[in-house]
Amino acid sequence: MLKKSIYLIVLFLAASSFLHSQTPQYYNYNTTNNGNTFPLGTAGGRMVQWLILPGNLNLPNQAGSGNITTFYGMAAATFGPLTYTNLRIMFGLATITNLPTSAFYTGPMDTVFFRASTSLTGTAGSWFSMALDHPFYYDSTKSLIIQVEQQSASGAALYSWGTTYLTGKRRTYSTVYPFGVQGQDAYVYNFGVDISPATGTGNPGIVNTPNEYKLCQNYPNPFNPFTRIGYEIPKNSFVKLSVFDALGREVSVLVNGFVNAGSHEAEFNAENISSGVYFYRLETGNFTSTKQMVILK
Repeated sequence: MLKKSIYLIVLFLAASSFLHSQTPQYYNYNTTNNGNTFPLGTAGGRMVQWLILPGNLNLPNQAGSGNITTFYGMAAATFGPLTYTNLRIMFGLATITNLPTSAFYTGPMDTVFFRASTSLTGTAGSWFSMALDHPFYYDSTKSLIIQVEQQSASGAALYSWGTTYLTGKRRTYSTVYPFGVQGQDAYVYNFGVDISPATGTGNPGIVNTPNEYKLCQNYPNPFNPFTRIGYEIPKNSFVKLSVFDALGREVSVLVNGFVNAGSHEAEFNAENISSGVYFYRLETGNFTSTKQMVILK
């Protein structure tokens, strides 16, 4: 009986990770406006990227650099409970002021939150929150790219996220899974964060970083046409992640630049590549690792 009670408590805590109603430490907007159902409010797989320019996290005062520990969204309507499959949040930093035209941002991104299956609920006009799986170092002098995705959702009163219409290419979205660009506009989502100031000297980075370099097996594998490749780096490094055919010819470069320490993922789109055995290689500093994958069409 005791074991059963403990098990139920654990389930409750897992399901309640989204139920906090506190106000974020910093946010861009706290209005519901008309709301938008992408990417959490529709049953099919959805993915959204949006761009937050330097200085846009300025309420109730200006956010400085530090480690983001919690992510918030503003509910435009009462919703849930909703159950999601493969709910993922990714953050990236760049110097861009617009998202790429008719394309997803493909620079370095860090998976800061992932649940293979989880539930979400909230009340109109309130914040819902997600404690990140690991902190993400935010540089307030750079633009923050946020990606939120889910592969399927089910439940009543589907989620609507408060949005604000700005200018430029601020949001790129996909309405189907596997993800491909279906639209682009100037909407940004009304969101907030908690930031723990970085301490010490030198180049700050993510805390709770991996202890060693690691290249993970891609998933799914075999695949058609999308797969994800995970890798871990214990310190801020220049990273190159490339794909090669069986003859050793480079067919795609997924990452080629400076990446913060932490756990990361890159997506490989093999839509224009024929079936067969391929290899992907991670190169960073003195570390090199290669693994095999299969495209099956």
